[in-house]
Order: sequence, then structure tokens, then C-alpha cells
Amino acid sequence: MNILKNYWRTLLLVAIIIFLSLMNVNKVMPDKVSFHKHFDKFAHFSMYFSLSFIFFIENYKNSKHIRKRWIVLDTITLGIALEFMQALLTSNRSGNFYDAVFNSIGVICGAILFFSVKKYSFIYNILLFKN
Repeated sequence: MNILKNYWRTLLLVAIIIFLSLMNVNKVMPDKVSFHKHFDKFAHFSMYFSLSFIFFIENYKNSKHIRKRWIVLDTITLGIALEFMQALLTSNRSGNFYDAVFNSIGVICGAILFFSVKKYSFIYNILLFKN
């Protein structure tokens, strides 16, 4: 239960990312809606950037730390696994190599941002983490 208590934000983001990755977007978004052709890559980057950043913050605030490399490897693996799941388990989505690349870049950038700002307590206050 400590995992749920200490990492609830990360687990919530993982659940949201899994849902968004495997849902049928055709039922939610009409065909008439048009985004910039690279909006999808920005969305992938943003989701995994946020996941990595929040995961590192929760780990930093937790008394029993997960090794940093495992956080990076786990989140990158999640991004790659979901691309395979899209290709294999859904009929309306397709796995994309470049989506996995942008997922991974998002993870790495989230980690870099965390290590750049981890000493500033205002970040934790803004994100509603206890000091």
C-alpha cells in the first residue's frame, strides 16, 4: 500500500497514458478535427515528459528511493510496450517507431528537468508536494 500512497500521481499518469494509448480515438474525435501533422509527436513527448518528471519528484520525496536508472528504463519500456500493444491488440491504432522515439525523448527531458530544478523547493509547492 505504500506504493499507492507514495506514487499515486505516477500511477494515475500511467493509467491515463495506457487509456489514451489504447482507446479508439475515432469515437472521441471527429474526422473533421485537424491538428498539425506533428501534433501527435508533441503529445507523446508531453505525456512521457510529465510522467518522468512526476515519477522523479515522487521518488525524491519518498524515503525509500527507486534507482534513477530504473525510473528511466521503466518509463521508456512502458512507451515502447504501448506502441507494440497498439499494433498487436487494437484494430484502430497502429504502433509507430517515431512515437516510441518521442516517448523516450520525453522521458529523458523530464529527467533532465528534474535534476536541473530538484534543489528548488518552489517546484514542489507548485506541484502540491509536501516539503
